[in-house]
Amino acid sequence: MDGATGSSQTFRTPSRILIPKLVGSRDGWKFKANERKKKLKAARIRIRDLEISRDGWKQKTGDTDMRVVELECQLAQAQQESATLRDENQQLRDEVKKSSRC
Repeated sequence: MDGATGSSQTFRTPSRILIPKLVGSRDGWKFKANERKKKLKAARIRIRDLEISRDGWKQKTGDTDMRVVELECQLAQAQQESATLRDENQQLRDEVKKSSRC
């Protein structure tokens, strides 16, 4: 039992010494609590900002990935067209050589 059962406690330490110590203790934990609140608030703000930044970068990389795929398709199409034109060009050269021999 901790003395809360109704029996009155008497402190041996005089009030002039006890009260400043209790006030100092209270002030100490209040200061610590306020510091923790400040750190927690700063951490929450930082987390919020980092999440926004991360989402922005994810969006940018997603857009870039789609652009890369699009450009790869265009490149493949251009290479195919280039190969087709090269073949046509070679056929025309062969025809010109044949017709110039005759």
